[in-house]
Amino acid sequence: MEAWRRITLAEVPWEVLASHDGVSVKPLGESPEAGPPVMQVRFEPNYVEPSHWHRVDTLYVITAGELVVGAEGVYRVGDVRWVRAGTYYGPEAAGPDGCEFLLAGMSEASLDDSLSYDASTAARTGALRAT
Repeated sequence: MEAWRRITLAEVPWEVLASHDGVSVKPLGESPEAGPPVMQVRFEPNYVEPSHWHRVDTLYVITAGELVVGAEGVYRVGDVRWVRAGTYYGPEAAGPDGCEFLLAGMSEASLDDSLSYDASTAARTGALRAT
């Protein structure tokens, strides 16, 4: 693994997520095993991601459009959103022009591996935080 790495976002191709119609990503890490997952995410206009939680802290940096998150309100270009592990939140909705953001999982665990839509499981295990 290199000590540092430059990534030019415009040169990284978008990958459509087959499991999430309306979502594309640009993976920016070497691999999920090589360190914290970092990616650029694009939500198509008016896309809605159901409420969910992660087992790791997540950091968002909004780079285009708007993201509306439940009772939190609207995030716009330049806004940073930090969500603690175990916090059940959402839904996340893209604005009419869509939304793009950098997303980092603050752990070496994969963001997909840490994603859960089930609030009852989190409550039983004590992993859930209310927003």
